[in-house]
Amino acid sequence: MILKNWFFKGIGEEMKRRLWAAALSVLVFFFSLPVVMVYLTTSEYTGGDWTANFTRDALKVLSYDNGWMIFLMAVLAVLLGVSGFSYLNSRRKVDFYHSLPMRREKLFAVQYVSGILIAAVPYLFFAVVSAAVAAASGAPGGVVMKTALEGWAYQMLSFTILYTTAVIAVMMTGNTVVALLGFAVFNAYIPAMLGLLESLAETCLDTFCDYEMMAGWVPKTSPFAFYISGLTDDISAERIFSRLAVWAVLVLIALFLHKKRPSEAAGKAMAFPVSQPIIRILLVVEFALAGLLFFWILGKGGMGWAVFGLLAGGVISHCVIEIIYHFDFKKLFSHRLQMGASLVLAFALFALFRWDLTGYDRWIPDPDRLHSAAVYSDEVDGWVDYGSFTNRYGQDSSWTWTGNQEYIFENMSLEDKNLARNLAETWNRLSSEDGENWWETVYVEYRMESGRRTTRRYNFPEGTLRQAMAPVYEDQGYKNGRYPLLEMDGDQLQDVQLSIRGETVRLGRQEAVSRENLRALLEAYQQDLREMTLEDSGQAPAAEIRFLDERRVKAVENQDYRYDGVEYYPIYPSFFRTLEVLGSIGVEVDQKVDPESIRSIQVEAEIQREAEGDAAEQESWTYAYQQYEETDRDTIGRIAEEMIYGPYQRYQNLYENEGDVYLDVDFYAESAAEADSLGDGNYARTDQGEIYYTVRYYLPAGDLADELTEKAVRLWEVQPGQ
Repeated sequence: MILKNWFFKGIGEEMKRRLWAAALSVLVFFFSLPVVMVYLTTSEYTGGDWTANFTRDALKVLSYDNGWMIFLMAVLAVLLGVSGFSYLNSRRKVDFYHSLPMRREKLFAVQYVSGILIAAVPYLFFAVVSAAVAAASGAPGGVVMKTALEGWAYQMLSFTILYTTAVIAVMMTGNTVVALLGFAVFNAYIPAMLGLLESLAETCLDTFCDYEMMAGWVPKTSPFAFYISGLTDDISAERIFSRLAVWAVLVLIALFLHKKRPSEAAGKAMAFPVSQPIIRILLVVEFALAGLLFFWILGKGGMGWAVFGLLAGGVISHCVIEIIYHFDFKKLFSHRLQMGASLVLAFALFALFRWDLTGYDRWIPDPDRLHSAAVYSDEVDGWVDYGSFTNRYGQDSSWTWTGNQEYIFENMSLEDKNLARNLAETWNRLSSEDGENWWETVYVEYRMESGRRTTRRYNFPEGTLRQAMAPVYEDQGYKNGRYPLLEMDGDQLQDVQLSIRGETVRLGRQEAVSRENLRALLEAYQQDLREMTLEDSGQAPAAEIRFLDERRVKAVENQDYRYDGVEYYPIYPSFFRTLEVLGSIGVEVDQKVDPESIRSIQVEAEIQREAEGDAAEQESWTYAYQQYEETDRDTIGRIAEEMIYGPYQRYQNLYENEGDVYLDVDFYAESAAEADSLGDGNYARTDQGEIYYTVRYYLPAGDLADELTEKAVRLWEVQPGQ
C-alpha cells in the first residue's frame, strides 16, 4: 500500500468500506436516468411531431439543469462528504487510520477521491446508457450524447463544491451531528445575515432599494447558492473557471485542516479550539439581531420590544451554543464577556440603520465622480413591455419577459446626468415637509467613475412627480433607454399591427400597405416618440400600434399566447407625423363610436355619502360605487362623443382619475363570432335573439361625468346600495 500503487489499492479498500454508499448511488442513478428515459419512449404527445417532443424531453433529462438531478447531487454531496470522513469522529478509528504507514496527504486523497468516484462513475454510466436509449428511439444520437456528457461533466464539477464544503465541516468538528450543523452554517450564515441587513435597510432607510446588490452577494458567500446559481443558465467559460478556482481553494483548505487536525479532536464538538469564540460571536450576533428585528417589527417600532428581542435572541443562542460546545448544561453562561460583546455589536448594527448614522438617505453623488445615471418609475411609462425571444430544447422562438428595472438600468444612460442629481435634491427638500402622501416612486441608478453602481428609491408626495420628472422625460437618453422600439431599423420591419379600440388589423398583410409606407410609418412614430413631452403622454391615445420584425410576425401568426397583447405603443393626439402617414395610406384612427351601435350603458360612478356607525367617529364621509343602466338615447349619444376606450387609460402618464365615471358599454353584434372577437368572449343574447357584447370605457371628469354622477346619487338616495 506504500508502494507506487498505493493510490489504487487505497481506493479499492475504501470502496469495500463504503459499499453501501456505492450501492445507493447506483440505485438512485438507475431510477433517475435509464428508467425515466425508457418511460419517455412510451409517452404520447398531443401536439406536434413525436420525435421532436421526445427529443426535447430527453434533452431536459440529460442536461445539467435537470431539477431532480440538481437536488440529487446536492444530497449525495453532503452524504458522501460527511460519511467519507466520519472515521475522524471515532477515537478508535482515528488511532487505526493514523497508525497506517501512509502520510496524511495520501490518506486524504484516497478518502476524498473515493467519494467523488462513488457519484461520478454510476452517473456517467447511466447517462451514457440513457443517451443510447434516446438515440435508439429516434433522437439525434450526437446531440443527446453531447448533452449527456456535458451535463455529467458540469454537474460533477458543481458537485465538488458542496462535497468539499461537507468535508471541511467534518474536519472542523468532532461529531457527525455537529458536522451537519456546521455544513448548514457554512451555507446559510452569510445569506441569513444579508437578509437581516436588507430587512433593516428596507425598514429604516427611505431610499434603500438595492435588493440586487444583496442577492448578488449570496452566490459568492454560500457554497449551496453558488452551486445552484451555476445550473440555471447557459454554460460559459467564465462559469467553468470560477468553479475550478473555488473547488481548488476549498480542496486546499480541506487538506490543510486534515493535516493540522489533532487526533484527540474525535468526539468533541469542535476540532480546533481557536474557532470556538469566532463562530460563537458570529452566531450570537446574528441571532440577537434576528430577535431584535422580529420583536421590533412585532411591537410596531417600540424600542422596549427591540431590547427584549435583542436579549432573547442573543442570550438563548449563546446558551445553546455553549451546550453544543461542551455537551454540558452547566456551561450555559460560560464566556459572559463574549456574550455581552455580541449583544453590543448586534445593537450597533441596528443603530447604524435605525438612525441612518452613515447618511445613506441624504447621499447625493458628487458630479465629478458621477459617470452616468438611469431613471425609472412605474408611474411614468409603466405600460412599456420588455422582453426577448428565447429558444431552448428545440422549441420555437417564444417571448420571454424581462424585468422593467433590469432592462432600463442596463440600457438607459441620461444625456444630462445631473437630472438624476436634481431628482435627489428635490426629494431631499420635499422629504423634510410633514403630512404629505408619499406614493409616487422613482428609482435612480448612479454609475460612478470608479465603476460602482448604486441604486436609490425616492418616494415623492402626491402631485409633485410630474414637475420633477418633466425635464428627465425630454432627455433623449431617457427615451432611448425606455423605449426598445427606438432601436428598430426600417430594414427589420416586416409588418405593422394597428389596434383601434380592440379591433386589430395588420397593415401589410390585410391592408396591402407597401413596405416603403410601413418604414415611413415607423420613422414617423419614432420621431414623434422622441419629441413627446410628459404632458403629451398624459392624454388619452387614439389607437395602439405594434411594429413587427420577422420573429414577431412569426409569434403573431403562431398565436403565441406569451406575445398576445405585448409591445403595443400608444398613438397620442400629439403624434401628428404618425397620424399624417396613417391618413396618407387611408387609415383613420380618430373614429367616433356610432351611438346607434350601442344597446345600453352600465354606468358606475363613485358617490360620496355621510359615514354611519363606527366610521362616523373617524371621518365625515365614506365612498361607494353606484351602478345603474343608462338607456336614454340622447344621453347615450352624448356619452358616445366623449367616452374613451378603457384599456387606453394605462397609457396616460400620471393620470388623475378623480371624478371619472366608468362605463360598461353593450354593443350590438351581427353574429356570435363578431361578438366573441370584439368582446373577448364576453357577449350575450336578449330574449328577442339580439346578440351584444360588452366593452369597458370611461368618461373623464367634466360636465357630463358630473351629470351622470348626480343621477347616480339620486338613485342611491332612493335605493341605497342598489
